[in-house]
Amino acid sequence: MKALRLLTRSLALTSLAFASVSALAVDFPLRADDINLNYRYSTTSHWSGGSQAEARDIGAVRHIGNNKWSALKTDGASSTVNSNYIVYGAKIHAMEAGTVVGCWRNSPENAAGSKLQKLTDGYIGLGGNHLWILQDDGNYVLYAHAQPGTIPSSLCPHDDVYLTHPDTGNPWTQDGRVFGGVRIQKGQVLGLVGNSGNSTGPHLHVHMQTGSTAVEMKFDHGQYATFDADTDTVSPNGPWTMLKGGALPETHVLVWAPHSTAYWTVNNIPDESMQNWFNHFVDSGEMLDTFPCSNNGQTYNTTWIPSKGSWYAYYGMTLAGFTQKSNDLAAQGYTRTGWWYCGSYYTGIWRK
Repeated sequence: MKALRLLTRSLALTSLAFASVSALAVDFPLRADDINLNYRYSTTSHWSGGSQAEARDIGAVRHIGNNKWSALKTDGASSTVNSNYIVYGAKIHAMEAGTVVGCWRNSPENAAGSKLQKLTDGYIGLGGNHLWILQDDGNYVLYAHAQPGTIPSSLCPHDDVYLTHPDTGNPWTQDGRVFGGVRIQKGQVLGLVGNSGNSTGPHLHVHMQTGSTAVEMKFDHGQYATFDADTDTVSPNGPWTMLKGGALPETHVLVWAPHSTAYWTVNNIPDESMQNWFNHFVDSGEMLDTFPCSNNGQTYNTTWIPSKGSWYAYYGMTLAGFTQKSNDLAAQGYTRTGWWYCGSYYTGIWRK
């Protein structure tokens, strides 16, 4: 598709465009930069009720064609091997600051598709390797099923492999309680996604509760695309909906988690996907640094840097449109920091 529509194909957002609208929203617990650029996280409404009614089991998937997705890294990979799953080993990040009040860190993992007998007997907790954190907002949050040994001993003082007191019915375990636990900072890495505890495949279980009441999780940043209920398919191009402090819908969705704020390069972005990529990086606190195009405006190469100040970026402009935009933004005090052309179309970046 050629970028023929100046207004609908233009990008124009300041660095504050995607600030959260909810004071109670938290960070998404996984990052886009821990998996392949073109992979996405995936989750659906949780099977249980009670305090876990708003829980999320989060995996990761790749597009395999015809709007279908696979959780395995390669076609034909064994589904019984944990390391074959895309999400396995992704970093778990604290959604909010708080204090550790419960944990376990050295439970062995299940093979995908099965559960260890020690779990059935109660000597492995339902959460496997996990952290309970009392957040500063007063909610308790559970991060569960991490890989053995990846939750640092500085966060979890319990080094035993198995529980001393068997417990088969509660994600809180007597042996796992922590008194005088360490402080956790928002965004801090807590461990790596695994397949321990009451789990038959690698994923992150996360839920919030106050007392025994489930708390809906709302996320500052990220976007989601909803699977078709009949075909369980969704296009990589969405449509994508920005979270902006809202909750994920109670259905099967892809999640495009935020990138960590850093320096990033994404090349060969097709014209029809450019707006989605733009929204993703702006939502992650980034701004465009370079924006060359090719193939007469059908493909874009981009570099991104941490956002600072106010800025605009436009693409799909004719020469006349580019000249007019430059004059208009100059009159508002913006400086053009870069421009590129490809055939009949121009891109440009302005800052102040």
